[in-house]
Amino acid sequence: MRKTKILCTLGPATESAAVISTLITKGADILRLNMSHASHDWVRMVYGRVREAAVNAGREIAVLMDLTGPSIRTGDVEQPWQLKVGDEVEFRCTPDFQPTKQYSCTVNYPELGKDLKPGDIILIDGGMIQVKATAVTPKYVLGTVLTQGEMKSRRHINLPGVDVRLPPLTKKDYADLDLGVELGVDYFALSFAREPGHIQHLNLLLEQKGSKARVIAKIENQQALKNIDTLVEASGGIMIARGDLGSECPIEDLPLIQRQIVERCSFHGRKVIVATQMLESMIENPVPTRAEVTDIFNAVIEQVDCVMLSGETSVGRYPDKCVEILDNVIRRIEDKYPSGRFASDAPLKTNKHKTVKAAILLANSIPGSKLLVFTLRGVMAHLLAHQRPEFAPIFAFTPKLHVSRALVSARGVQPYVMEFAEGQPDKSIRDAIAMLYQHGLVKQGDPLVILSDALYDGTNVDAILLQEA
Repeated sequence: MRKTKILCTLGPATESAAVISTLITKGADILRLNMSHASHDWVRMVYGRVREAAVNAGREIAVLMDLTGPSIRTGDVEQPWQLKVGDEVEFRCTPDFQPTKQYSCTVNYPELGKDLKPGDIILIDGGMIQVKATAVTPKYVLGTVLTQGEMKSRRHINLPGVDVRLPPLTKKDYADLDLGVELGVDYFALSFAREPGHIQHLNLLLEQKGSKARVIAKIENQQALKNIDTLVEASGGIMIARGDLGSECPIEDLPLIQRQIVERCSFHGRKVIVATQMLESMIENPVPTRAEVTDIFNAVIEQVDCVMLSGETSVGRYPDKCVEILDNVIRRIEDKYPSGRFASDAPLKTNKHKTVKAAILLANSIPGSKLLVFTLRGVMAHLLAHQRPEFAPIFAFTPKLHVSRALVSARGVQPYVMEFAEGQPDKSIRDAIAMLYQHGLVKQGDPLVILSDALYDGTNVDAILLQEA
């Protein structure tokens, strides 16, 4: 069983029911709706197709809605600017300020002139154009071009090292959030999360709306890196958004930052997703580069929970081939490098943590063992995943659909929805083993390490049971 999960972004190349079914068949575990490029009508259509395809495939598939989040962008320009080194550019922060330079445009962030200081670097369009701020006022910012390039309308701006005062959600995000709650998506990704209060705000909104969805914080700038521990603790998981991070940070630091975030997620027991350019060349080509395969290798041996495809599956020419190659590469790596590198990082805070650790030590010492966990809220199953068992797969059984879908993204966990036999734990265990037999996941004589929090004299008792299938 493949442990590292695959997250695919849907788009024009993958919106049809047939292609969605193919992605699931090839190995996609989670499907992403990128609200930066999706209308509500499109989302409704595609979401229905995902749920139908998952039922037809007999698999539990999770859906992640990626909220656009607040971003700083330039306004419209009549004709693309052909900027040269030394040219002066003017960014207007207030609508009443009139252009004073040849290259002058508005920005959608009125606080730009309050957050910047002379000498700060402004990166435009992912860093393709770099501008150094020379004069900063509340109404406008003047800068000198450091790298030549063409600038078009509504280009994204990064401000490396600058703490901005953008709100956690925009008006569009609130509307998209309502749609996601209505449909029943399983995860919301919060773009440009910078402090734990942003995640807490979104969690409170979801609670008020009656949603069980988990919040994934996207780490995209230096401000987030300063607060990484508190962001990890506040979230249900972290997405390492290497696109914006690569613009915000020195490029030579990016692999170190990825490793740091993975380790902090391991320590705090949170999921981690590596995103951006995993198979970028396959947007146009039928085979990946050797460097991309090595990038996948590094993510897998770091024991991340998920790897994500963006443009490769949303607009690429070979979306199903991307998933197939990713699946094959991950399986090969996991087969050859199964060791639990970060297993000891997470502290044993409670008796439940200690029970899980004991179960994993038992499973690791018995060749061919499988871990079975019965869970109502998913806590024990998530703890098992975070401790990274060396060899044993984790089969999680829960009577709650939203818990099962929350577990889809956890490394090494295969969740199943199953009603528990009330007051008959033995029957629940037999039913679970029968389900695994039916799927060909266990055979007679396989050692099973079984975890549950059984009710004994009115008290929940964490229990470990060892038996053969």
